[in-house]
Amino acid sequence: MSQIVFTINGKKHQVDGKFGPDVSLNEYIRNVADLRGTKAMCQEGGCGACVVAVRAATPPTQEMRTFAVNSCLVSVLSCHGWEVTTVEGIGNRTVGYHDIQSRLAKFNGTQCGYCSPGWVMSMYSLVESKNNDLTMKDIENSFAANICRCTGYRPIADAFKSFAKDADERLLNKVCDLEDLAILKSCGVTCAKQCPHKKKHISEINKKVEKKEDWCEVGKIDNKMLTIDSTNHKWSKVYKLDDVFKSMNESGDYKLIAGNTGQGVYHVTDYPKNIIDIFNVVELKGHIVDVNLIIGAGMPLAEMMDLFLTMSSENEDFSYLKQLFDHMDLVAHIPVRNIGTIGGNLCLKHANNVFQSDLFLLFETVGGMVTVAESINKKTVMSLPDFLNIDMKGKVLLNVILPPLSHCCNVKTYKIMPRSQNAHAIVNAGFLFRFRQNSQLLEKVTIVYGSISPTFIHASKTETVLVGKDLYNNDTLQLAVKTLFDEIIPEEALPEPSSAFRRMLAVALYYKAILSMCPEGKVDPRYLSGGQTMKRMISEGNQIFDTDKSVWPLNQPVPKLEALVQCSGEAVFANDLPRQQNEVFAAFVTADVVAGSVIESFDATTALKIPGVVAFYSAKDIPGDNTFTPSNMPFITAEEEILCSSKVQFYGQPAGIIVADREKTAQKAAKAVKINYSFVNNGKLLLTIDDVLKSPEKSTRVVVNRTIEPSETGKNVRSIIQGEYRMESQYHYHMETHTTVAKPTEDGMEIYAATQWLDLTNVAIAQCLKVPVNSINVVVRRVGGAYGAKITRATQIACAAALVTHLQGTPCRFILPLQTNMKSIGKRLPTSCNFEAGVDKEGTIQYLKLTFYQDCGHVFNEVIAPLTAEHMRNCYDIKSWWIEANSVATDTPSNTWCRAPGTTEGVAIIEHIMERIAYNLNKDPLHVRLLNMAKENPIPEMIDQLGKDSNFKQRQEDIKKFNKENRWRKRALNMLPLSVGIFYLGNYNSIVSIYHGDGSVVVLHGGIEMGQGLNTKAAQVCAYALGVPLEKISVKPSTSFTSPNSIVTGGSIGSECVAFATKKACDILMERLKPIKDKMEKYSWEDLIKQAYGAGLDLQASYMFSFNDGVKPYNVYATCALEVEVDLLTGNHDVRRVDILEDTGRSLSPEIDVAQIEGAFVMGLGYWTSEKLVYDKDTGEILTDRTWTYKPPGIKDIPADMRIYFKRDSRNEFGVLQSKATGEPALCLAVVVTHALRDCVRAARLEAGYQDQWVDVGNPCTVENIFMAAGHRLEHFKLK
Repeated sequence: MSQIVFTINGKKHQVDGKFGPDVSLNEYIRNVADLRGTKAMCQEGGCGACVVAVRAATPPTQEMRTFAVNSCLVSVLSCHGWEVTTVEGIGNRTVGYHDIQSRLAKFNGTQCGYCSPGWVMSMYSLVESKNNDLTMKDIENSFAANICRCTGYRPIADAFKSFAKDADERLLNKVCDLEDLAILKSCGVTCAKQCPHKKKHISEINKKVEKKEDWCEVGKIDNKMLTIDSTNHKWSKVYKLDDVFKSMNESGDYKLIAGNTGQGVYHVTDYPKNIIDIFNVVELKGHIVDVNLIIGAGMPLAEMMDLFLTMSSENEDFSYLKQLFDHMDLVAHIPVRNIGTIGGNLCLKHANNVFQSDLFLLFETVGGMVTVAESINKKTVMSLPDFLNIDMKGKVLLNVILPPLSHCCNVKTYKIMPRSQNAHAIVNAGFLFRFRQNSQLLEKVTIVYGSISPTFIHASKTETVLVGKDLYNNDTLQLAVKTLFDEIIPEEALPEPSSAFRRMLAVALYYKAILSMCPEGKVDPRYLSGGQTMKRMISEGNQIFDTDKSVWPLNQPVPKLEALVQCSGEAVFANDLPRQQNEVFAAFVTADVVAGSVIESFDATTALKIPGVVAFYSAKDIPGDNTFTPSNMPFITAEEEILCSSKVQFYGQPAGIIVADREKTAQKAAKAVKINYSFVNNGKLLLTIDDVLKSPEKSTRVVVNRTIEPSETGKNVRSIIQGEYRMESQYHYHMETHTTVAKPTEDGMEIYAATQWLDLTNVAIAQCLKVPVNSINVVVRRVGGAYGAKITRATQIACAAALVTHLQGTPCRFILPLQTNMKSIGKRLPTSCNFEAGVDKEGTIQYLKLTFYQDCGHVFNEVIAPLTAEHMRNCYDIKSWWIEANSVATDTPSNTWCRAPGTTEGVAIIEHIMERIAYNLNKDPLHVRLLNMAKENPIPEMIDQLGKDSNFKQRQEDIKKFNKENRWRKRALNMLPLSVGIFYLGNYNSIVSIYHGDGSVVVLHGGIEMGQGLNTKAAQVCAYALGVPLEKISVKPSTSFTSPNSIVTGGSIGSECVAFATKKACDILMERLKPIKDKMEKYSWEDLIKQAYGAGLDLQASYMFSFNDGVKPYNVYATCALEVEVDLLTGNHDVRRVDILEDTGRSLSPEIDVAQIEGAFVMGLGYWTSEKLVYDKDTGEILTDRTWTYKPPGIKDIPADMRIYFKRDSRNEFGVLQSKATGEPALCLAVVVTHALRDCVRAARLEAGYQDQWVDVGNPCTVENIFMAAGHRLEHFKLK
């Protein structure tokens, strides 16, 4: 039998028929090669966690090239001849760390670290593939593949841009400053004295950035067809077109595969009998130019783009290819474009006409054709629309033919997306205008749109009416836009944006194209910028803070202790434990039915017949309590079922567990389990707050949680403002989905859980299994992002994994696939309010009546309404406010804590009201805010300071000028104040142990490290308190055996409380050491510990932080100025600059606190702009449940200029070592973007002739909501 042969990090691997086509390279790397540095999250190429580097011979020249791929998309059977490099292969603690790894670590470009290996390998592949010849712009544009939820991207961008040939002085100076950091050494165990990491000067450090010799290596390829036979499948690796036809003719049941990147759009779960790998078929590669440009359909998109760039500059007839190149830069991302092919993309469109193929649109716009082959000798050239309608059975797409276009032709194309990169089109458009020779009259027009409907391609009527017309006059323009509007009727297709939006957007893109081409003198200069695409500047950032060297390593700006091991893939997450003997995988069987239906029984017969499936369990198999939220735990108010036992509470509720020998087998089998229902609910679902308030069930589903009464009411009411305000939900988007590995031990079980709460996980598992709590040891080394999602929700998965281990007696891995994670787990609580405010003529609130509702999901468990009411005060005087806080139960998953819960919603509501007051009275919003400010408040001073630092007033004047000069672009600059109350939760212990052998120190604590730098801060405090270097301290994993009864790590205060306990434990040790120290005149730390050990001193101390320690709540103060620019013709926006001034007290670790502020703020920007959740109103099913449909910010969505300032000379008398929390407050500031966007919309509406009325843009402020709020009408689209 043939074998697929490839290498991973230089080691040879051979794969045969026991591996099916569904075994991805990622699964092989992690589970067979047991290299756990490469991660997985979405399994569809949308997050970048799985990126690895490949070096392979690329046809037709067989030149050896290095390129990045998504290992989750590539079948391991596609890897023949590949040299795969994973993150472990470029650097590790043994051989030393690669410069990319160490620089990302030293720039503080990691937080939770789960995404870091993917970033490192994307950068490594980029550097290798581009011969180190990269600019800062190149680098920043090359990471559409990678998502990071923690950092806010700025430090990652800075770290990588420091490798650029045009890296600015600021970055190069930072590299030099960081090279000598003692806590992060790049050297490995085997480094020699002449180790490359010991170079000091930037000229030496960046020597690698010099270009290598320009030569290419040719790989050896055996062109013989390879066949891999397995039980259910036959995989053929073919090199010649003739072999493709032979393989197809052997069986009608086949699938052609090249890069397999279509898996990221349409998931393939069942492969046909025959899979034919055509990636290396020579006849499908390369290009030729006769009159036309003929490109092989097997050419990867990245290679095609390089060809477009070259041809456009060398051949005038193909200069239009530069426009196509620019458009393609917005398509997918580099790892997908590296192996995804032209033919693959077009065939995806062929199989799914609804697919918004940008290639199809581009080629059809310029009059491209395709060649389809039925055999070696039978080939047909046809148009692209004809291609969509033919039967491709037994046929191969051979090539694409692109015509030359004369100088009489103008090509314009557009792609409008929900974020800057890596998103499919909301609408894409292509325009080709062919003018008569020496005339401005049109000879031919081509207008192509995507995302309208599966059948819509050409705006044929508009194409016809424009022939013979002068393109550049208002009459022609109005004729065109009206004809377009009449003939474009998009289909509603949830979760895609509305038909009305897509229709008007399509028309606006035509107008945009005309503006971009219109000669000077024929267009109002103020309209011209509407024809341009927004050009974002290369991002930059400044971080300004003081540091007190007298207390170092406390307050010292250092990177995280774990940064290097995170960047090398050596950092261990729950699912990174090595493969265990006889381990099994588990998956939830979910009740995908309307809430209120009742489960009668299960039929797992089909699932249990699938090879590898071991067992099926339901609620009746749980020996103890069927709940993951036991009532004997703090903060828990309702018990929720691990597995639904009867009545289904929401669509997608876990109801059973399938156990199998492989993760994908378990997930596939879970879908094969049939659930029988005794009752299927056909009644109206109550999915939103509004649904409940309008329903007869209102009285049972709404609970008043708190009422705040005014202490006085003002009498000077001159104006009354009434309104409503709504906020939707947000998915946490933790890169590590909910994960637990359970392992039997001789006296119980070890649970490696991705949880924020050791104690809850410990108790819930013990009670559901009916075993003693002390037999369950919960271990958490780190968590791959959490943001509140893993406080209580993680325990459901932990209980399920423990149940399998309990019943099977074997280790169990339970990893929620992203779609189950999004379907079955609750999110941020949606909030809705209505208000009435009476104010005086200046805007001082005389009274405020406010009622708000928060959607808890199906059960009143994690109720945050009282918290929201408390935080609504922000920095204002609330004595005349009446607030009623309500919770609402809906037919959705139980919603849960999400970063800055209560504060985000409370601050957003009151700041919206301040904006409304200012608008109604025509006052400056800052003036209104200052009038209502509480006394004895540092905010006014901070507003003044930030106003100077951000040059606020001058920039506002500049913006007025810009807006006056630009009809279709608007800018706004807004400022927001913030005061957030921080309070403490409960018990956190810390154990500090000193080793007599060398004086090194170990810290164990009950907190959870999830990217917030808790371990680093604890180590800094420990080193400071003991008076030893930071390198002496090591922080070990948190466990329920060493830290029983510990409270949840959340609310921004985990780091502080652990630091407090650590400081107290160190104080105890120092007190013990004092008598010995007093007897020694001169001593080193090591000598002191040696003496203490000899004297029989206990060198271990523990302390538990609790409410009894007398710590007091305090406030974090901040203010933020944000500038945004909006393209009114697309709804796209660019955050040009943000300045944040935050009172951090005396920061325990300034670099970490900067990162927390930036990360929180960018997560907030996502919440208020691009992150929209869509549900099926009839079933309750979530429709935005994957990376294809849910879009958090990417690297080019962050503020282009991000400046963070710490308040100078700040101390916190109530905080731990004078510090303040930073993990969450900055997220609350991000709501300022909604105010700035609304100001842009308001300016545009006023110029369009609308009355000056308050306009709600709608949250989140998506591209659709911004565009529609502008109120475009066809008559607005004019040239003069």
